[in-house]
Amino acid sequence: MHPDQPIATMRKTSLLALSALPLACLAQSIERPSPRPGDECSYDILDNLRSKEKIAERRIVVTSVAPGRITTRVTHRVLVTRDTGDLTDGQVVYDDDLNVIERDGIKFAQPYPRRIYPLQPGLRRVGQEIKLTGQTGTSRTESLDVRVGAWETRAVPAGSFDVLTVQWKGWYNGRSPLYRWSGRMQRDITFSPLTWCEISSTEQVYAPNSSPWTHRDLVLTGLKQSKAEAAPPNEAPSPNR
Repeated sequence: MHPDQPIATMRKTSLLALSALPLACLAQSIERPSPRPGDECSYDILDNLRSKEKIAERRIVVTSVAPGRITTRVTHRVLVTRDTGDLTDGQVVYDDDLNVIERDGIKFAQPYPRRIYPLQPGLRRVGQEIKLTGQTGTSRTESLDVRVGAWETRAVPAGSFDVLTVQWKGWYNGRSPLYRWSGRMQRDITFSPLTWCEISSTEQVYAPNSSPWTHRDLVLTGLKQSKAEAAPPNEAPSPNR
């Protein structure tokens, strides 16, 4: 036997063992962030129905933080009158995972999900059921599958970030005393370990057998974090993959 053969065999075995590890074990996850009062996120809202058009600016400011309750004030600068009636100012309250539990005094029976923590590449969940109550006798149910993509770099006006994208995709069904409606929807939302602000998102809502009647982008244009040691986004190191 050649004297180097045991060492070569050991190296080969170690390499095979490493390659057998799940990719999630080798990638950094995004943990639940901790917003502080005074933190801000600023966004451009783009409408993609006809052509990419900036229709409004949004500003979100954290006003108070308590266990299970993160309160924000949302304001808009609306630039066009078409298709912007839903862009209203008001108070939005989140749970600890930054999913909506209250909007303008209306409490949700369950948090409306946009985030999952800890967030890891390749994470999948099927058949997430969401029930929303509107005006008297009106309700909406969503059934969504969730999957998380791989690490990528996303450039937005606020800087360049390493992100994971959460894709929510499925169907919605609504009903009122007079009629029912349904359709399909998809939201792609990107998150970074550097900030609690969403980095970008794309929302598409379709009626059956038709083109989308909602297709919007949200892109981060600025952020303010009261945490003094937070690094500027374009100077921060990439996550360990």
